[in-house]
Amino acid sequence: MTISAMTEFQQVIKDVFEKIPFNQHIGLEIHELDVDKMLIASRFSSSSEIIGNTWKQILHGGVIATALDATGSMTALVAAHQRLGMLSMEEKINRLSKLGTVDLRVDYLKPGRGKTFVCRGHILRAGNKLVVTRMELHNNKEELIATGTATYLY
Repeated sequence: MTISAMTEFQQVIKDVFEKIPFNQHIGLEIHELDVDKMLIASRFSSSSEIIGNTWKQILHGGVIATALDATGSMTALVAAHQRLGMLSMEEKINRLSKLGTVDLRVDYLKPGRGKTFVCRGHILRAGNKLVVTRMELHNNKEELIATGTATYLY
């Protein structure tokens, strides 16, 4: 794949990710995108709208699950893109636009306290129709808040 085509695909990933209304609502944006290593990281900042426990100022569990799933799905897109090989960009985007979550498991390890959060996803397995990803959510103190494992169909 040419560098210009890879750059085009990276821009597609960023645009898709950052145009999702709920991602916008919680402030989730692409933080790191390494197509060669099939690694994506997203980040967001704490705000009053995404707190689930107002007494302790802890993130809502749904926000944590959303960050994990959104990051995992974009990571799966990168892997699926590579699996689709020499198809045209238009054909790839048509196929990738059908990507959906089949299964998501979230392990909440610590209360979601922090000012900023980073979620990283990487590929566990990429097949002809399914991609399995692993995600981790850390706060600004590098504490592991939650992990997730997800399967995506494309």
